[in-house]
Amino acid sequence: MIKEYTMPCIHMNGSGETSLRRQYNELFEAVSEAQIKLLFDTDFHGRDYYPLGEEAWDKAYQERQEVKEAMDTVYQYAKQHMHFLEYGKEPLPDES
Repeated sequence: MIKEYTMPCIHMNGSGETSLRRQYNELFEAVSEAQIKLLFDTDFHGRDYYPLGEEAWDKAYQERQEVKEAMDTVYQYAKQHMHFLEYGKEPLPDES
């Protein structure tokens, strides 16, 4: 996993600060909503896998864990960019 992301540099020939803030905020909101849907709005139960064999549930569970980790990576990416665009290099409150 990436420990530290490379942040954008706001300058005259680059993307506008307002635009970047909006885009990263929208990304953060989208991945947050997707995480909620995955965890709370999508049925996930062993009863849906047992007809496929003994290993199917474990495999499906591991795959779901990998998807959750990937979504968290995108969440952290968007969160850190939003924080940087708002506060600069000040560390996130949960990183002190």
